[in-house]
Amino acid sequence: MRTKAMDVKNPQTAGQMRQRGKFATIVDLIRQVLPLINMVYAGLLTTMSPFNKITSINLKNAFVGEPPVLDHSLVVLCDIVGSSVDNVTLTPQADQVMDIAWNPGTTNAEELASLISLVFFNTDTNKALIFEDVAARSVGAASVTFPVDWVGSPVVLHVVTTDAALVQAGKPGRIVKFKAGADLTKIVL
Repeated sequence: MRTKAMDVKNPQTAGQMRQRGKFATIVDLIRQVLPLINMVYAGLLTTMSPFNKITSINLKNAFVGEPPVLDHSLVVLCDIVGSSVDNVTLTPQADQVMDIAWNPGTTNAEELASLISLVFFNTDTNKALIFEDVAARSVGAASVTFPVDWVGSPVVLHVVTTDAALVQAGKPGRIVKFKAGADLTKIVL
């Protein structure tokens, strides 16, 4: 015979409440870009889901201070090492426009021809915007326009690039890396 527990314990120590707060924050952030994370890790993980992997990495590394605050410059969307752009700069322009410039970081023709995608996080609201296939990697520059409700908010940028050496399901794999932002000079105007 089964019985119902008489006293259900839900300890709420300071440490547990701190961890629950961190968990809620990072889960909300990751869920917004989960399809992208699943695409990047497609077929690569065998012991855990991409969601669990990225959540675990960020719970351990993306929070600073006491009480813990999410440091967007420490957020990881992909821990795969591979070819990515470098020397990325963000330049805010009027009317919610952000100019992005980068060095392609490769000489591989397939990687240079591939389209890059941009993942922005609003560090005030923890909301994400994904701009897919904004430019060929070889171009080295793009501009995007943010919604009006992002005006005045600092942003961080993660760049999605193709790595020809990382083959997934018979085609080049993709990686996501933090590249720029997370300071008060990179705000949407």
